Amino acid sequence: MQLTQALQIKEDRINKLEQRLINLDQERINKLQDKRKELGEINKELLNELTGGKNTKEIHKEKEAKQIEMNELQQELLRTSTSYNVNRKTQVFKQVNNFLKVKGEFLTLREEAIKKLHSVCNHLVSSINKERITIGSITDMKISKLTDKYTKEFQSILVKYNDGLLELNKNYYSLKNVIQENKELEVSLMIENILKLNSFNLDKYKIFKLATNSQEGTRIQLNSNMMEEDINSLRNNLNELKLELNQEKKELKNLATV
Repeated sequence: MQLTQALQIKEDRINKLEQRLINLDQERINKLQDKRKELGEINKELLNELTGGKNTKEIHKEKEAKQIEMNELQQELLRTSTSYNVNRKTQVFKQVNNFLKVKGEFLTLREEAIKKLHSVCNHLVSSINKERITIGSITDMKISKLTDKYTKEFQSILVKYNDGLLELNKNYYSLKNVIQENKELEVSLMIENILKLNSFNLDKYKIFKLATNSQEGTRIQLNSNMMEEDINSLRNNLNELKLELNQEKKELKNLATV
């Protein structure tokens, strides 16, 4: 836990430094653009003086000096703008990678949950069968007790593995904000379309939207068939989300060099 917190603090500091670099570039660009405008006005005045008959050596010399200054300024503006855009693009892709990482971790946990749910279902079936084999029959009361026991285990797993939604949602909004802040970058629109950020729906990740036989906060009894239905629903959803994530990674990989 302490290591995780330390890493998060370090990550936050790095993010602040990276944002500071972007802000400094933006400030420098604004100053350079103001200076370029100022030099443009001076050159205009010098040109007016020359065309007005003041064709002196001093004016020509000053005009040449201002042109040299303008050329140097344009070069610096180009370098700073390039740095500015590269840093912003890096920031965008960093948040994209964070989002994909969290999605991947979420799906790994969902797969783990499905395995545990399947184990509970199997234990329910085997426990009932064991009773039948041992004593030759099993009462409805005994079946009810076993079903109640494994229903509680089944639903506790569902509740536990539904918690990852908060982190996923947090990273979605972080990415959405970064994309919005850098919307003039061509790559931002492409990322927005690939990840379908405008139609992102958290419901398709919610475990109780899929495990419809189970009800959050209640303890209705689930027989093995009902458990299997919920497990299959979760597994089908997991397979769809895995395919989606792999496709997103494939398409985004090509953007890194754009």
